[in-house]
Amino acid sequence: MRKKWTDVEIAMLHENILPPGRTLHSAYTKAFKINISFCPIAKKSYKAQRKRTAYVTGSVIKELQKTGKVRATARKYGISYTTVMDIARKAGIQVNLDSKAKRAETIVFEGENYSWHKNGSYWRHTSGKRESLTRLIYERAHGKIKGRRVILFKDGNKYNIDVDNLICVTPSEQSRMHYENDPLFRAQCLAALTLGRLKTQINEAIDPELKRKRIEKVWTTRRIRNV
Repeated sequence: MRKKWTDVEIAMLHENILPPGRTLHSAYTKAFKINISFCPIAKKSYKAQRKRTAYVTGSVIKELQKTGKVRATARKYGISYTTVMDIARKAGIQVNLDSKAKRAETIVFEGENYSWHKNGSYWRHTSGKRESLTRLIYERAHGKIKGRRVILFKDGNKYNIDVDNLICVTPSEQSRMHYENDPLFRAQCLAALTLGRLKTQINEAIDPELKRKRIEKVWTTRRIRNV
């Protein structure tokens, strides 16, 4: 059973402070329901920020020296691919040594040539349509793919096109996996959610009729679910 919000906690929301024991998601939801703008401010000293930056940089360098994988390192520490590449360049670490050779490689499958495409996989370019090599390999092993499906790589290596490394998921499952495994993508989703709610509050403040329609729609949906 969820604990009720107290007056003290609501006052903390007005001051853009996250109440102890409450998650950020629940705080945004409560602020949206009571029609206030909640933008928590993380108060960190410059010394703490420099210490955090130095820790991340050192950890990234050690990870790159150990594995040489840029994208996996970016996902692990919740930073961008470009940031990892900048750290590697400044530290003089060579990463993804086989990338250029792999991208210049042409793979022959069933008598057709497949080359690397900028979207991150091997494709065959024809006058009629493009064919994905990974999709064809999966279909030959598991049969025709029905509906909207996406082929992903279990180990995250797009050069490993072995059939045992391929999985077929729906776009929603792909987004869920991306959300769970990529801290940067998760932060982007939360930021987009916050921005959307802020726009809704601004529009409802300008036109109160929009708020009435939204509340009416919520209650209509709840009544239909409870029938």
